[in-house]
Amino acid sequence: MIENIVFDLGGVIITLDRQACVDSFKKLGFKDFDDILNDFVQDGFFLEFEKGAIDAARFREIICDHIGHIVKDYEIDNAMGDFLSDIPVKRFETLLRLKKSYNVFLLSNTNPIAMSKVRDIFSAYGIDMNDCFDKMYLSYQMKMVKPNNEIFLKMMEDSRIKAEESLFIDDGEMNINTANSLGFKTLHLKKGIDLDSEIEKFLNEQK
Repeated sequence: MIENIVFDLGGVIITLDRQACVDSFKKLGFKDFDDILNDFVQDGFFLEFEKGAIDAARFREIICDHIGHIVKDYEIDNAMGDFLSDIPVKRFETLLRLKKSYNVFLLSNTNPIAMSKVRDIFSAYGIDMNDCFDKMYLSYQMKMVKPNNEIFLKMMEDSRIKAEESLFIDDGEMNINTANSLGFKTLHLKKGIDLDSEIEKFLNEQK
C-alpha cells in the first residue's frame, strides 16, 4: 500500500529549458556554458553549489571568473532562473489532490538561486509551496545529493517513512536506480510521459 509520494522537482514538477539557460549565460559572456550544465547530474562548481559546499555569493564569483569580468548578481540569477520554465496548472491540482490522501515530499538536487525562482513561479499561481508538500528535502540544505543513497536514507529517517510504502518519481535514471535499490516503488518520468495521468494509473494499480 502506497502511503507516501516523493517527487523530484526539475523535469518532473517544473519543466526545464536547458537551451534558454545556456543562451542566457552565453549572452553574459560565458561561452562554454553548454559544456557545464547537465539536465540530470551536475559536476564541478555546479555540484558544489547544489551540495551547499559553496554559497550563492561564491557561485556568482566563480561565474564572473569564467566570464572574465564582473556581472551583476541579478543578471546571473536571471540566467540561472531561465533553466526553469513553468509548471502546468494541472500539476498544482495533482499535488494538492494527492496531499489529501498521501504524505507528499519533495527530494531535489537544487540550489538557493533556483529555489527562489521556483517559489516565485508557485506564488505567481497564488500557491504556497508548503501547501503542496509535507516537507521539502533540498540538496543544498542537506549537504548531500542524489543519486547517492545517503540523501534518501536521511529523508527516510527524518520523515519516518518506509521505502516499500513509498512511490519515488524522478526523471533521472541513476536516481531511480538508487531508489529501486532501497526498496522504493518508482516511476521513471521519461520525456513524453504525462506525469499526472501516469501517477493516477500507477496508484490505481496499487489498490
